[in-house]
Amino acid sequence: MPTSPTSLNSENHSQIDHRHTPDAVPDHLRRYAELLEDCDAFVQAAMKPLPRVIWENPLRPLEDEALFARTEAEPVSWRARTWRLPTESKPGAWPEFFLGSIHCQEEAALLAGDLLSALPGEKILDLCAAPGGKTAQIAVAMQDKGMLVANEKTLGRLPSLRRTLDRLGVTCAEVTWADGARLRYPAAFFDRVLADVPCTCEGTSRKAMGRREPTDEGYRASVVQTQRALLRAAIRMCKPGGVILYSTCTYAPEENEGVLTAMGDTVVVEKVDLPQGLKASPGVTSFQGRVFRQDAVNAVRLWPHISDTGGFFVAKLRRL
Repeated sequence: MPTSPTSLNSENHSQIDHRHTPDAVPDHLRRYAELLEDCDAFVQAAMKPLPRVIWENPLRPLEDEALFARTEAEPVSWRARTWRLPTESKPGAWPEFFLGSIHCQEEAALLAGDLLSALPGEKILDLCAAPGGKTAQIAVAMQDKGMLVANEKTLGRLPSLRRTLDRLGVTCAEVTWADGARLRYPAAFFDRVLADVPCTCEGTSRKAMGRREPTDEGYRASVVQTQRALLRAAIRMCKPGGVILYSTCTYAPEENEGVLTAMGDTVVVEKVDLPQGLKASPGVTSFQGRVFRQDAVNAVRLWPHISDTGGFFVAKLRRL
């Protein structure tokens, strides 16, 4: 059944350069029509430029907020100390950025770091960490106290990860270079694990360098195998009763609810209380004749025409 938007109050990693023509129409996204009440609105919204979003870093707080008056910043309704800027803004060139007082990050991606609900003193793993925005969110939630492992498989992405953490004043994080599916930590070692996994990136079409071309189904199948391996590793390394946060920036149920279903009874998908003002849709339990686990409905889907963000999927898992 199509899902309708509900106000629920209760930076994903591709290794391919998805350049596109700005006026390209992503009609291939109509494969998700059965999940939506208004597919035309979805496709049109997926073409609009994505607002820039910044958040204040409490590890290096702002000394002067006058810049927001100068830049037409608007507070993000569902997240404190976070602002939307006009698309043409360049906050990455501001002094406050270089000083580490602010960080630029896509609004939808902020949800994953927040829902992990990290606490000071915990042992936490960010399995696919570059470029580091979500890692920094976790460090802030930990008050920079505890053990935070920021792992990245792709060597060329390590410098950006290190720069982000250094600029934002994160000291509790250890950067590691390894395939997350083969990361050598003991079983049941971490309190929480963020698995923001590589995906087909269909939800990035609003970005200047986002994906708008159709996804080859053979490629999708190979990505799904990678996602399953990473999530299995995340579950193995998480303590019983601990939290695994699984997220992607794609709409495909094969990469989202389908991957959760493949985990069987090693986890449960928990219902989450989203912040007031954030509109989202629940996860789906079927797609194109395929049936998924019933608790996948507790996952969260962000759609561009509903939340005015990029496309995003997030599920909070509890290890059994």
